[in-house]
Amino acid sequence: MKKMKVFLAVAAVAMCFGAFADDDFGEDTRPWFPLGLSIVAPPLQLPSPSHTLFGAAVNLGYGQMTDVAIADVGIVNNVTRSMIGAEVGLVNLAGTCVGAQVGGVNIAGNLCGVQVGAVNITDDLHGLQVGVLNFSGSGGAWVFPILNYGF
Repeated sequence: MKKMKVFLAVAAVAMCFGAFADDDFGEDTRPWFPLGLSIVAPPLQLPSPSHTLFGAAVNLGYGQMTDVAIADVGIVNNVTRSMIGAEVGLVNLAGTCVGAQVGGVNIAGNLCGVQVGAVNITDDLHGLQVGVLNFSGSGGAWVFPILNYGF
């Protein structure tokens, strides 16, 4: 039974990568960084918001990156294109999120994974939303309290 759960989880993530292939890191030729630190983006942030981060971003205030893989942690996290991994903060924003957003307010253009928070918003839901209010443009109920899902 445990092997079946692992297989289903891996299959679901693989389907998500295919669904959002245009937004992934595949053809990105910009330099990437393993660690990011931000107090207020862009003046007090390293690396700059236009870079790709393969590692962890720590945002002590507001942080913005173009692409993040693995983790984006802080008060206000903004990934303008692709977030692959986990975003944890008071407010989480992502163009495309493959993974999890955990926070007070979670907003993603496309979501393949899970959002857990007081308010969860996505345009295209492929996964699960758990929160007081959940909004989905497609893939689930338009607005639904407590639990919303779409595949």
